[in-house]
Amino acid sequence: MNIIEVNERTENLINQLLEVWEDSVKATHTFLSNEEIENIKKYVPQALKGITHLIIIENESHRTYCFYGN
Repeated sequence: MNIIEVNERTENLINQLLEVWEDSVKATHTFLSNEEIENIKKYVPQALKGITHLIIIENESHRTYCFYGN
């Protein structure tokens, strides 16, 4: 496990964070339909790029599975 403060937001990282976001929303926001999640998902990449302090946690394969931002 690696905990990393990220400064550069690559397209690959944004895609990984988007997957984490979507999996989390589907697991915890059962009141949202798939259509609603897809509509919200359109705005998430831009929001992820705008996070001032972004911390990610990677597994041994360098795959992001958790993030925190403020």
